[in-house]
Amino acid sequence: MVWQKEDKFAYEMFLEKHRIVLVFFAFLFVILSGRLFYLQIIKGNMYRKISEQQRMYNTRERASRGVVYSEDGVKLIGNDFTYIALFYPFEQQKMPSQETIEALGKILNRDISPSIDKGWRYGRVVQLAGNLTIEEMFKIQEKKLTLPGISVVKEPKRVYYDSEANGHITGYTGEIRQDEIEDMADDGYKMGDYIGRGGIEQVYDKYLQGTDGGWQLEVNARGYQTKAFRYIPPAIGASVYSTVNSKLQSAAYAALQDSPTGRGAAVVIDVKTGAVKALVSTPGFDANKVGTKDFGVYLKDKNLPLFNRAIQALYPPGSIFKIITFAAAEDLLNTDPGVSEYCTGTFELGDRWYNCWLTTGHGRVNLITAMAQSCNIYFYQLGLELGVRNLEKYAKRFYLGEKTGIDLPNEKRGFVPNPRWKELQMNMKWLQGDTVIFAIGQGALWVTPLQMAEMITAVANRGTYYRPFIVSKVISAGGEELYKHETEMNPQINLADKTWDLLHKALIETVENGTAKRSKIPGIKIAGKTGTAQNPQGEDHAWFVSYAPADNPEIALAVIVENGGGGGLNAVPVGKKIYETYFNVEPEEDKETKK
Repeated sequence: MVWQKEDKFAYEMFLEKHRIVLVFFAFLFVILSGRLFYLQIIKGNMYRKISEQQRMYNTRERASRGVVYSEDGVKLIGNDFTYIALFYPFEQQKMPSQETIEALGKILNRDISPSIDKGWRYGRVVQLAGNLTIEEMFKIQEKKLTLPGISVVKEPKRVYYDSEANGHITGYTGEIRQDEIEDMADDGYKMGDYIGRGGIEQVYDKYLQGTDGGWQLEVNARGYQTKAFRYIPPAIGASVYSTVNSKLQSAAYAALQDSPTGRGAAVVIDVKTGAVKALVSTPGFDANKVGTKDFGVYLKDKNLPLFNRAIQALYPPGSIFKIITFAAAEDLLNTDPGVSEYCTGTFELGDRWYNCWLTTGHGRVNLITAMAQSCNIYFYQLGLELGVRNLEKYAKRFYLGEKTGIDLPNEKRGFVPNPRWKELQMNMKWLQGDTVIFAIGQGALWVTPLQMAEMITAVANRGTYYRPFIVSKVISAGGEELYKHETEMNPQINLADKTWDLLHKALIETVENGTAKRSKIPGIKIAGKTGTAQNPQGEDHAWFVSYAPADNPEIALAVIVENGGGGGLNAVPVGKKIYETYFNVEPEEDKETKK
């Protein structure tokens, strides 16, 4: 056959078109094969997991949080249970009858039709009612056979014991917020979780959190639950063991409540370890009421019951700061305790007069008796001799103006003033008048009750400063020790032995014959100092710091009665009640009653 030139050209064009088609399909085959390889081999495991997750659905049964104990084995925080009614639509052939819905609605005294309809329509477990009474729970259980798909399960509920006394230590729980999820998702937190807010609940939340359980369910392509595979029981969180002594805590709270204003704080510390034996702020609040309508009362209360005065409130220390002025004077000036000065009740400085708290004056006083009687005039003169720089230096040597580092949230650091601060903040120069009031703990000097408890603890320890702590250990449900406190100390407060000896002697004299003599307990030697802190906003604050037994200290304490007036009159009785409880001494008034 003879090809015409035109036929040959057409044939070649035909072959070229087929080659293009073949190349296209070959290329398409390679692309599809590569995509299949990527999806099935490289990403196969990931998509398999996604498929399994879409096929499986987990209901959630909330785990109980760990229990918190006091040092003496009393529960500070525990758990109770409330009951909730659930509707399980899977394995139901049809939606519950109207009779069933009406019967259940009658038991629960509410309309549950919308919830049942939602659960059936979307094939999901739904909660019909929470906080069931025992009576409601039993009625549902009695009619279980006639209520298909209805189940009652337990939901953990936090219980706070002696909560008004302990609330500022324990804190409470609340549902996690969306903004918190963004920061905490990497730690396993998710929407619907309850987390600690304030106190031990917040600081030790990661230990207290349990592991939720629930049913593992299978769902179909439309998302409807078809059957239950297995039940995973929830696991309770770890137990937290605090250093708080429940008897001391209750005694301190009751004593502060009985004080003239009922507002204040008390902190008790083990001088040998830094363990906090009691930390009280009054008025307190009942953490069991969080989330209820009754909690609103605390938010409106002008006495600020939610405010932890022990670690957050800032007060001038008043005359208890004389402990630091005393230490600085003896250490730097080598003040002779045998040399006396005369207190007339007033002190002239330039064109101003400064008064002693005893307007008639104390007469002749020396270093020891001036401390015992809290003579302002004597300490004004010491302050001038020391100067502001040395007062500031020794205040900071006792760690004022710093956080103590206690394992509770939102601690305040206080403030120690100096000339530069006054110049920057007030555009004024530091005057000698500022120095004399600094020497007696007034002016722009601010401290927390916890800082004052730490100060007197360091005095009892002759300069050893333990960082305070409120949790000693954490133990898992299986008995494993997850956390144990390790003793932490700040650098030693170095003073001469003579200084410590004289300070110790002066504090004993203050209790034996001075302003703190109302704290005396037969058979127990106490060393202490009272203070009355002037308050520009109202009545003066009453202070008392001390340690006992004086010659071999076991505990130290700081008490403040807000707007309580004189420390010797109103703060000392609170401290005495704490000591009577600690040393198991019968109060003198009880002895008189029995006679």
